[in-house]
Amino acid sequence: MKKKYIIRTQQKLINYFQDTSLRMKKNTILSFHNNLKLGSNILFEGKIKLGQNNKIDSNCYLKEVRIGDNNHIKLSSSVNNCKISDNTIIGPFAFIREKTTIEKNCIVGAYVEIVRSAIQQNTYASHRAFIGDAKIARNVIIGAGTVFCNYNFTKNSKEKTIIGKNCKIGSNSTIIAPCNVKPNTIIPALTKYKK
Repeated sequence: MKKKYIIRTQQKLINYFQDTSLRMKKNTILSFHNNLKLGSNILFEGKIKLGQNNKIDSNCYLKEVRIGDNNHIKLSSSVNNCKISDNTIIGPFAFIREKTTIEKNCIVGAYVEIVRSAIQQNTYASHRAFIGDAKIARNVIIGAGTVFCNYNFTKNSKEKTIIGKNCKIGSNSTIIAPCNVKPNTIIPALTKYKK
């Protein structure tokens, strides 16, 4: 039978999982189900809600997150101030930052950084990409090495990017904000894209 637990102290966390390498900062509230699988040396901070059948690998940092069911947070990933839905893979070595939402069935792979962005379902950024201040629709593929250039030096401001559904962005592309990519667009590798 699946049970839900709430832990508020580091000692209770250590006792439950029988692992002295697990850590919680003061005033942290960790909510989880009994089928949660944890690696070692994980740090929790703030209010954390974890759904069912989640796995968090070693050396991860979670702060102020809400995570749904059947997700895998891989080795050495940092996930903070964000929401992740179901059936999603994060990492290894991913950095998910503030004001980010990731819907179900997504892959945010190795060395991918996301900040202030909304990622809809079935979208893949499998490795080495930066996504900032973006709204990305469903069924989008973001190739390795893609960078969303969100900072405007002349205006000293962050600019927005919108990616329509079913788009494919080739490896090592540069998406220059403000930018609106129409649905079903294919952007070849090594493209500097601005529209």
